[in-house]
Amino acid sequence: MRLKHGWIVLLLFLATGIQAGEHGIFIKEANLTTRDGEALVSADVEYNFDPAALEALENGVPLTLLIELTLQRERPYWFDETIIEEQRRIQIRYHPLAKSYLLADQSSGAVQSFTSLSAVKDTLSRIRGWRLQDAGRLEKGQDYEARLSLRLDIESLPLPLRAVAYLSPEWHHASPVLSWRVKP
Repeated sequence: MRLKHGWIVLLLFLATGIQAGEHGIFIKEANLTTRDGEALVSADVEYNFDPAALEALENGVPLTLLIELTLQRERPYWFDETIIEEQRRIQIRYHPLAKSYLLADQSSGAVQSFTSLSAVKDTLSRIRGWRLQDAGRLEKGQDYEARLSLRLDIESLPLPLRAVAYLSPEWHHASPVLSWRVKP
């Protein structure tokens, strides 16, 4: 009988671990297209924030997402050369009096207002038309490797919460790096 209880405890532990593993940021797909001398990045992303991060947001703590893209040229007899390395910071804020969410692109200064968190996540899930600054450095016919990653920026949290976030796995939302080949 004791063995059965042990298996039940183990199954409950594994089920809890699976649920906790569902939280995070997941890049479903991404691509980079070149058109008229511009390089544009598009991606589809899924955000499943942990309840601790959502509670902090609801209590007025802004959450900042860091989007990082690197484009490297492969060299057969030497280290790969980094051609483009760009970041975007997107901040999510909740204003309880207005009962609205603000989404601010800190790179461009663009701000959008939403009435629900699901609308914010829906907008965040579609990265479209991100213009890369150094697109002129891309050579036609050359092979490149693009790498895209997203993460919750713990450094941007208020100092008292930052210490807790570093020690708690609930705050470590980061996508695995997605790599793909690009040939402009």
